[in-house]
Amino acid sequence: MNKLPPNQSTNSSLQEVEKFLIQTYSAKKIPVSNLEELRCDPQVKYDRICVCFEVDHPEVLQSIFNEEEKKMHEDYMNHHRTASFATPWQKINAAQLLRIVLESEDGVSLSNFTVQGLCMRLVHDLSALKGQ
Repeated sequence: MNKLPPNQSTNSSLQEVEKFLIQTYSAKKIPVSNLEELRCDPQVKYDRICVCFEVDHPEVLQSIFNEEEKKMHEDYMNHHRTASFATPWQKINAAQLLRIVLESEDGVSLSNFTVQGLCMRLVHDLSALKGQ
């Protein structure tokens, strides 16, 4: 796994964040339109979304979840044994998918992010890239 860029007092550029996500998490860009439901999310400024990603590589996912997260995913799977896990949210809950939404106020630097799915490592990395 790649290391974060050196600590900065300001937000990282979107370009730096994109490169980091692709190299570290094997993230793939997806159209913003795939996350249309975010228009209704009060935590998201939909008009400031610049780029979205999915992480669905099984080995990457398995390597980034902590033990507590793995336990929660296992509990979900045990309670939904007959599910096909066809929808994005079913895949997210089953630890088969993470989604990342990057926002920018100026179109250049990361101002906010949303992670769909439970992964504290990813949240920590994005927080560091945001300058928090």
